[in-house]
Amino acid sequence: MPRAVSKDRVAARLALCCCLVFLATCGGSGDDGDVVKVTFWHGMGGPLGKVLTSLINEFNETHPDIEIESVSMGRYTALSQKIMAAVAAGKPPVMAQAYENWTIELIMSKSIIPIEDLIRGPNGLSEESLDDILPVFIRNNQWDGVIWSFPFNKSVRTLFYNKDLFEESGLDREHPPENWDEYFSFSQIITKDFDNDGYPEIWGTAGQVNVWMFGNLLLQNGGSFLDATGQRAAFNSSEGAEALAFMQKLLAGDVGFIAAGYEYQNDFLARKVGMIEGSTVSLAFMRGKYDFELGIAPLPGQKQRGVTIAGTNVVIFSKSTQRERDAAWTFIKWFTDTDQTARWAAGTGYAPIRRSAFQAEVLMAEFEQYPGLRDALGQLEYASFEPKIAGWYAGRRYLGERAIEAVLRGGADIQSSLDKAADKGDAEIGRLKRLQKELGL
Repeated sequence: MPRAVSKDRVAARLALCCCLVFLATCGGSGDDGDVVKVTFWHGMGGPLGKVLTSLINEFNETHPDIEIESVSMGRYTALSQKIMAAVAAGKPPVMAQAYENWTIELIMSKSIIPIEDLIRGPNGLSEESLDDILPVFIRNNQWDGVIWSFPFNKSVRTLFYNKDLFEESGLDREHPPENWDEYFSFSQIITKDFDNDGYPEIWGTAGQVNVWMFGNLLLQNGGSFLDATGQRAAFNSSEGAEALAFMQKLLAGDVGFIAAGYEYQNDFLARKVGMIEGSTVSLAFMRGKYDFELGIAPLPGQKQRGVTIAGTNVVIFSKSTQRERDAAWTFIKWFTDTDQTARWAAGTGYAPIRRSAFQAEVLMAEFEQYPGLRDALGQLEYASFEPKIAGWYAGRRYLGERAIEAVLRGGADIQSSLDKAADKGDAEIGRLKRLQKELGL
């Protein structure tokens, strides 16, 4: 009997060992058989967040070996603060949305990897696929010729107008303004003060103190944000002064007004304003909230057509493992492929990043429902972007506060305000340029 018991114990131990080996090969943390979890920090909320969540859920369902853990910070300000704090603590997510001026700081601190390495890797993009991406989005994500980030939620500024108010004012409902002169004269015609109390019941236009609007006017007038060196402000040129003067004439005169937040958009929906500028994404927030025929058009031009893109890109952090990077890249590739970028655009108003998406059925249906949207998105073919250098974040703030707001709200002198903003911006750009040199970047 004792001998038999001993054999049973040996057999039990062997069975236990086999069981442990089996469990180790199919469930241990960090093993190749695991689901790869990719934390993704973003700032999407509201209707935009719902579309993003739906697409992430679809990806997770169709890619059982990868789980994208979506973490919404609600606002970009909170997202920026969380990213910088996490980087400082050495615990960033695997990937996150990032504006270009955040990205250059992350490059300088060696906190992210160049996505170019993944693009050129075994699971990368073919030259044909890269050529399908609109060139402005490739350039926007390059620093020194290297693609560090990838376009994610990009938009372009456009003109929205009330076709019914156009017709009631004697304007051609199918002829939005094509240049600055028409922009102003149409606003004059639409503006109505029915009771002659000096405050119109219907305004031609309205807007915000907005660097994006000024930048588009600057480009339309043949100006630029920076000089040929790319290291000094050039927005205080004569072209810049003329752009700000027109912005003042349009929004701080007799045909338009400056609103707090997005009240101007609500006034437009309530038929109190004839024309407004906004992101293509504004369409997602206006759907079903107006009782007139909506017109959509490219921004009016001046010496040339000019428009800058907005929105964030996605970056992958260097603290991630190779498996996490590969999984994050698999998601990025999927999200920005023709079908998904077309559905993302149709659901949110963000721009599709691929030319092929313009022929996708879901986006063609949007173009049919919203005439003019195709032409508005067509601005991407000649679009540009704001500077991506270290220091532009501060330079942009100085431009907004010390020039645009000072002129539109305070009636300050245009040229001296632009000069002051340029001087402050140059000082910050120079400081960070010296820091880059000290760090050997």
